[in-house]
Amino acid sequence: MISLVRLYEKVKMKYIHLTEGILEAFHKAYESAQANYESASALAERNLYGPATSLAVLSLEEVGKMILLDGLLFARKDDERYKAYEKRHLRHKMKLDALEIYPLFLGYVSLIDSRQDEKRYKQTMVIIINDLKAKRQKLIKLFGESFALADLDSLKQKGFYSHEENGYFKSNKEGIQLEEAKAVIDLAWRVTDSLKFVLGKHMDGYKERFITYRKGIDEEALQEMRKEAEIIVKNVFENDGES
Repeated sequence: MISLVRLYEKVKMKYIHLTEGILEAFHKAYESAQANYESASALAERNLYGPATSLAVLSLEEVGKMILLDGLLFARKDDERYKAYEKRHLRHKMKLDALEIYPLFLGYVSLIDSRQDEKRYKQTMVIIINDLKAKRQKLIKLFGESFALADLDSLKQKGFYSHEENGYFKSNKEGIQLEEAKAVIDLAWRVTDSLKFVLGKHMDGYKERFITYRKGIDEEALQEMRKEAEIIVKNVFENDGES
């Protein structure tokens, strides 16, 4: 009996430490997203659009990281989900890929906001979501129908470094077209500003809910939720292929 109790306490502490680490990383990613956008905005005001665009992309990556971290809610320290995150979380394109579901993530996070049932709040959220769609569509118009947010990684490199393009060498000031730069910076503003609107004063509420959910998940329920999630994801991707 004593050994079982000790084993339980050991497992429990492992999950507590994992949860604390996830939440700390989530909070720091939020702070970094806001700081990177503020720096991008300051550079854009000085017409330094190359590095401004790169910092705007970095701010978007930090938000993508937040989405990935939130996805670890159902992870265990030694399971495949956590190992995949540890192995790949520094890959920029993975974070930008995660950003594709930002509107869904924003709606989910807004559930902790005490204002969520107010008419003005709901109207503001509709405006935000519509503007996100418009700014995303602007990027498609500039970069083509096959554009994905992960493509911003290569644009980020052009804004930071001198490079060769079509046989010509370019500095980071010349690497990005003005209209492209403004579109990316505008998207970064909308994403970071909307996140501040929903989460800025409610970070503690998010953390409390995260901890509550994790405490309430036993292994049997965890496995059941994963099975349901896998079915949902499979159906979503299968439907994407239908004409």
